Amino acid sequence: MEEEYTGSVSDMKSSEWLASTDIAGLGDVSVEIEKVVKSTDVKMDGGRTEKEIFSLKFKGKDKKMVLNATNRKTLAKMFSASVKKWKGQKVKLYVEDGVRNPKGGSPVQGLRIKFVTKGLE
Repeated sequence: MEEEYTGSVSDMKSSEWLASTDIAGLGDVSVEIEKVVKSTDVKMDGGRTEKEIFSLKFKGKDKKMVLNATNRKTLAKMFSASVKKWKGQKVKLYVEDGVRNPKGGSPVQGLRIKFVTKGLE
């Protein structure tokens, strides 16, 4: 049996992790940081297991965003190196082309974070 699918790309893959394909084409996506999550022994998409992962949980969103070094540094610069100060902060997520592929090979699209200017949310 087959049927036409007209949903979102993000629904084509079952994952708890936010990916660039989830917001591609949407421009800047405004979100509020609910909390920073530390997870251990996490089975990632593709089958590999990570001993420790830090991620952002956004208010009202199902998927969490894995915090890579670039986005951790951005958040620390914007709000503080103390992650408890990140809770409740509003940021924008966007897709950047030409990001270094952590698996090697050709550059990929990556999720990035930027500051929400007060009054322009």
